Amino acid sequence: MKFIRSKKLVFINNKGGAGKTTLAFNCAVEFSKKGYKTVIIDLDPQCNISRLALGDFFMEKTLLEKEKSIYSVLKGLTEGGNDIDISVKFAKIQNDNLYILPGNPKLSEFETLLAIAYNQAAAGHPLGYFQTSAIDRFLRHKGLGEDIDIFVIDTSPGLGYLNRIILLGSDYFVVPVMPDAFSLQGIANLGKILDEWKQNWKNTGRVLSGNIQNERVLAGEGLFIGYIVNSYNQYGGKPIKQHRNQMEEIPENVRLFLSEKHCKNGLVKESGEKELQIIKDYGQLVPLSQAKNVAIFELNEEDIAEKQIGSKENLEQAKEEFDKLSDNILSVLSAY
Repeated sequence: MKFIRSKKLVFINNKGGAGKTTLAFNCAVEFSKKGYKTVIIDLDPQCNISRLALGDFFMEKTLLEKEKSIYSVLKGLTEGGNDIDISVKFAKIQNDNLYILPGNPKLSEFETLLAIAYNQAAAGHPLGYFQTSAIDRFLRHKGLGEDIDIFVIDTSPGLGYLNRIILLGSDYFVVPVMPDAFSLQGIANLGKILDEWKQNWKNTGRVLSGNIQNERVLAGEGLFIGYIVNSYNQYGGKPIKQHRNQMEEIPENVRLFLSEKHCKNGLVKESGEKELQIIKDYGQLVPLSQAKNVAIFELNEEDIAEKQIGSKENLEQAKEEFDKLSDNILSVLSAY
């Protein structure tokens, strides 16, 4: 174990199609290759990162409940009468440092429960704390018992109760953006809503927690560590015309809605001034990597058709960009 304690890193944005799942998976692979024991936690009921990591195995086994998933962990609470199932094991993928807890569409049932549980916790009722802390308690137990360095958590783009408790229990979160107007709106939405969530929890659930066990009270202090510009296109070393205005507006939006509200110390300035990394639009390499259930930079040159002009160059750039991105994230996780 490289870190003193496990780190919970959430990938989130209030906009679909920002490449969140692809970035989360590729970063997890990089972390594992650099010696960090990494577990992907699929907390999106759409289960895209599970399909990306496990392919047809996921469809054949997990969705038919022949293999354990996040729903297996939470089933006792969702159906009533029990607690989390800490015996659920992570599935190893690719190497000895990379694992996954697959998602399950039934996670939406747990979110229905959370709508009541959160309000109970906010009113100081023990059952509410017990239920809202379920995912966080499971990750803490597993992190300590299995020497996990990083939990990479993939989420849906929604702003419902599930993402609310995920962020209130997170250590860090990173925001993927695309150079378009919808991503700018997503930054503003997420920053403002999360600020409301944190303040509400601080003034209710945390104040009223009294003699509730600490492990059942969400910290509510998730730290924004930076943003990633995804699917970036340029011509002649400059953003293409369609992306130019948005590229110029992203830092100011990040500073106003994320850095100044959800950072501390030097990160307030660092996270708003410059992106963690710009990730190029790699064209057909992304769907190809998804079809082969590997990271983009793990594709072989033999996988790339000769007729795809620029694909070899894109592959080399992917290796370089994800290497830098993972280093930048690990640097922040080490410092904070």
